Amino acid sequence: MKKFLLRLIIILIPMSLHSQTVSSYEINVKFFPDDAQMYHYPVSPEAFMRANSLIELSDITDSLIVFYLHGEIKIDSILSRNNKIDYTYDKVMYDYDYSRVALKVTVKSSEVNSKKFNVFYSGFFNPSKAGALSDYMCINKNSGVYLRGYGYSLWFPVFIDAHQNSYKADFKKITVKLPNEYKCIIGGKLLEEKDDSTNYTAVWKPGFADILDIQCTARKFQLNAKDNVYVYYLTDKSNSDKVLNYIIGLKELYSQNLKSIDNTLPIFIMEMPKYGDISSANVIGISERLFISFESDIRSKLTIAHELVHQYVKIPVSTDNPFYALVIEGFPSFFQVYALRRMDGDGYNIKEEMKKVEQSYLEKRRTGKNRRGNVLPVEKAILKIKFDEIGTYKDNFVLNDRVWLFFYNIWNEMGDENFDMFLKELFSFNSINYENFEKLILKYIHGFTSRLNTWLNTTEFPDELKIVD
Repeated sequence: MKKFLLRLIIILIPMSLHSQTVSSYEINVKFFPDDAQMYHYPVSPEAFMRANSLIELSDITDSLIVFYLHGEIKIDSILSRNNKIDYTYDKVMYDYDYSRVALKVTVKSSEVNSKKFNVFYSGFFNPSKAGALSDYMCINKNSGVYLRGYGYSLWFPVFIDAHQNSYKADFKKITVKLPNEYKCIIGGKLLEEKDDSTNYTAVWKPGFADILDIQCTARKFQLNAKDNVYVYYLTDKSNSDKVLNYIIGLKELYSQNLKSIDNTLPIFIMEMPKYGDISSANVIGISERLFISFESDIRSKLTIAHELVHQYVKIPVSTDNPFYALVIEGFPSFFQVYALRRMDGDGYNIKEEMKKVEQSYLEKRRTGKNRRGNVLPVEKAILKIKFDEIGTYKDNFVLNDRVWLFFYNIWNEMGDENFDMFLKELFSFNSINYENFEKLILKYIHGFTSRLNTWLNTTEFPDELKIVD
């Protein structure tokens, strides 16, 4: 639900050409190691990490290999086939890291044997307001580890420049060591988890994933699990039960009514600090406030429904497709509302909620400002919003308000039964364009051509679009 979810769209960006791309990673990382002072850092080891990444490149076409790490990291050594190789480095401005500064490291391709090399590095992740509203993208022995995905914290080598498209690599294994009171969540499959007298070790296999989408969270969690759903919570067992059962119900609803997916993949839910509402692959983070107020605050259920729904409303779409913004953020935005209506029945008065949305939307159009008085961007038609404008229009304007009103309008026109059939057909699409989307809607609503064009291709809001009492 945060604007930082813009980074999630990188998953579907077509692969662009790179001088080097990574075929696979094996990462070993230890947080809070006792030997921090050995690495000549003047600050406490409570925020210290030491790691190595064994990297295999898919190809080497240039004389130089370049990668990036978080700006507070330093390289300890780089090996290829156990031979130390030379490197150079510099601090550069880099938009994919929350600090806006990255360590740029360069090695000669001629020194890399068999396209494999092992980078040993260490350093700190301190809180930064430069690229985040919160301070939870950091490492701290007292509060935990928060290395967010979507490129916001470069805790392993990343092989793209600041404005290049991302790509996927095979994350074969990520091994994490922490003091034994912690638990760690990466994403993918948890292969192994063990405690000894001093250390906790977790081995994860994220598998084939976007290189900017791998996140790491560790807190002093307790675990509640059922039916392949794992809720990592801090203290409130009763609320974790409620969250657990709600998610199991959502998975069943989404699989039946939206897109059928492989539900054998486990879902991991984490209780996170403020601004911690995030989603990445099969990991969902819910902020402490929403977790604790789960029953009394409808936003808790909406947030969970939104973060979970992404994988159930995917349609393959390229960044130059006019439907890109609608599919990537518009669909998840609305189908959290659909989920709550289906899960809570008449307990959730969707018409009253949509009337409030309409009132807010009309006020924003009239004043050009949101409820906090901040100036909004000039309104664009839904299908005119480009992929790099999603962060501008989501959460508080077109990609919420107008999209919600559009889907609510066609839901009312179709009725519950036809709307559910429409959704099953929609999410079976292998591609989407105006022609096949319009054809599907007209199958259920005759004569909707002009209104569909108004909703999607204009910013007009005539009386015929408004909710009727």
